[in-house]
Parts: sequence; structure tokens; C-alpha cells
Amino acid sequence: MQRITGGLLRGRKLLALPGGVTSLRPTGARVREAIFNRLQGEVSGARVLDLFAGSGALAIEALSRGAEAAVLVERERVIVQHLRRQLAAVGLETRARVIARDARELVRGAPEGGPFELAFLDPPYATARAETAALLEALAASGWLARDALVIFEYERAGAGAGFVAGGYTNEASRRYGQTGVDYLRWTGLGDAS
Repeated sequence: MQRITGGLLRGRKLLALPGGVTSLRPTGARVREAIFNRLQGEVSGARVLDLFAGSGALAIEALSRGAEAAVLVERERVIVQHLRRQLAAVGLETRARVIARDARELVRGAPEGGPFELAFLDPPYATARAETAALLEALAASGWLARDALVIFEYERAGAGAGFVAGGYTNEASRRYGQTGVDYLRWTGLGDAS
């Protein structure tokens, strides 16, 4: 059973995932707490985008810690329904919206609810590095990210990642938590010459 690790909802239990859902790999409490300890002042008042939302724990944690609003993107219908129940159960349904679409397709279009100051990118671990780079570039090029937005990219240490950088981003930090890697990517803007 997952719990919120900080903020107004600290200690609240999240609903168990629907039976038969085996494709999700929710971000563990230890990793979530480490991510949010690193974020500190980035969360308060931020608009949050949670791509590949899964259990919704990252967006809910951000809202608990003072984020203004969140958009959660998930393509699996059963998970979308679960996310809506989850948000209602913790009283966040008015501050969060669930979009039932594939994140890779969605970010190619106009931003819905953005631009966002904080984005969580936790694609399936089998996602190729080139596909992740294309996703990051589409996020920025389509206007989903505010200037100086921070993207938290979570990946399997054995796969793509570790110092990952896409055009227009600066990798501010890379952290390892067991088999999970997390990169903190700052959107600095396309076409900035230095």
C-alpha cells in the first residue's frame, strides 16, 4: 500500500491498484521522498504534468506539497478510472485532471493546462533512449513547458539514462536509488546560443 510521504496529505494511503494490473511500476515511497526533498521550492504553486501517470503517486505527492494544479496523462482505461477514483478519495479532484491519451501522441499537440513548471516523465522502462529524447523535444517544441521548467526523468539504471540530455535541456543532477535512476532536466530553451 502506497502512502503520501509529505505535505498536507502526509501519511494518507493511496488506493490499491485494480486487480490484474501488472504493467505498472509505481515509484516507491523512498524514491518519491528523495525526489521531493531535492525539489524543495520548485513545487509550491507549480503547475504539474505527470506523463505516464500510472498510480498517480507523483502528481498527488506534488499537490500534497503545495503544487497549484496537475494534469495526469495515462492511456490505459482501467488505470484512468482508477486515477479518477484516487483523486476523489484524497480530495484532489478539483485541482487535478486526468487525460486518457498516449503521452507520446498528446505532447505533439497544443498544451492542455500548461505551460507546466514541473513535469514527471516516467515512461515504461523498455522505452528507448531515442524515443525519450523525441518525447522531451516534443514537450518543449509544442509549448508544454514553461521557461526554466524542471523535468524529472525516471528510468531503469540498466537501461537508457544516466546523464541523459536532450536539445534545450541541461541535466542538473542524476541520482540512483537501487535499480532506479532519476535525472533532473532543466528546460533552458531551444535555439539558445552560448
